[in-house]
Amino acid sequence: MLCGGWSKFRALEPEDAKLFKEVVTLQGVEYEPFAVATQLVAGTNYKFLCNATSVTRPPRDFLAVVTIFVPLEKTEPAVITHIAELNA
Repeated sequence: MLCGGWSKFRALEPEDAKLFKEVVTLQGVEYEPFAVATQLVAGTNYKFLCNATSVTRPPRDFLAVVTIFVPLEKTEPAVITHIAELNA
């Protein structure tokens, strides 16, 4: 992996799932992460691949990428920096 580059996607570990659940508290779409890649910067970026389902009628299923930034210093909270739908 290059310095600042993204790792390969891998299966979630319990710590990854815990981070996702703590940070992603959005309403309107249910996200179920199944893989994650990381990037070391001035903290860590996490890119989660997710199965997503809208809570509309009828529901719509799609794939999404949710990116979360965890600061190096734990004085700031982890935040969602980007959410994108993956087009087929």
